[in-house]
Amino acid sequence: MKTRPSSPRKRRVLRISLLILAAITLLALINFFPAFRLKTSGMSRLQGDYVCVYYEIEKEAAETVFEHLENEGERICQKVGTRPEEPVDVYIYDQQKTMQQKKYGLAATFLSLDWYIGDNIGDQVILTSPAAPGSFHDAEAIVGASAHELVHAYVSIINPRIRLWLTEGMALYLANGDPFDVSCLDSMPIPTLSDTRTINPIRFNNSGGYLFAHTYIEFLEKAYGWPAVMELIRTQDYPTALGKTESLIYDEWVHYLNNYPG
Repeated sequence: MKTRPSSPRKRRVLRISLLILAAITLLALINFFPAFRLKTSGMSRLQGDYVCVYYEIEKEAAETVFEHLENEGERICQKVGTRPEEPVDVYIYDQQKTMQQKKYGLAATFLSLDWYIGDNIGDQVILTSPAAPGSFHDAEAIVGASAHELVHAYVSIINPRIRLWLTEGMALYLANGDPFDVSCLDSMPIPTLSDTRTINPIRFNNSGGYLFAHTYIEFLEKAYGWPAVMELIRTQDYPTALGKTESLIYDEWVHYLNNYPG
């Protein structure tokens, strides 16, 4: 049985589709080229028990971060119940845009991300140098943020597929330690259940995630105990870890906020 040859029009459409796909792939590769390698040329290293800090020129600022993370590392490890076999790699960049490009590629150059000073990529941390904090933060804030990102790295080791709400809640609760400002309830709605499930960091921020997520972990620890919190982080299975569905836990958390102690 002979098959009918494809028409010139179909072949042309296929050819154009393949060219478009190739162009998109090439653009993606070009965009993310800076992210393929976290270590930049000429970086120096500070080796510790909990972190290995790589830095460019600003040595004094890097040493401040290094000392802070070495001090915080033991406490955080004890709290999350894990100690990696190797220290966590921390990369500190003297330019904020360089750090941002390590996560989002060249596109970060054209985005308004003045607030974005650090992140984790799995079990590795990227950070803007406290010596050049940008317009949104100061050096002290960046040093503090380094511990926040270290928590993310440890949580990623425990559960590489951890949800944004839970990992941010853990980092804010264990590293930042800021008390909840109850007055924000008068000006901002509590994040919805859907908000707590988002994978979009912009939606997380806009819905008040950075104001509220730590209270979620705080509530869980008070109501169910820290072992249950860590079981949830490991499994993300609410009935197994807490004995209730996620939606019921959400309702309890909202009640906790509306009757916040203190």
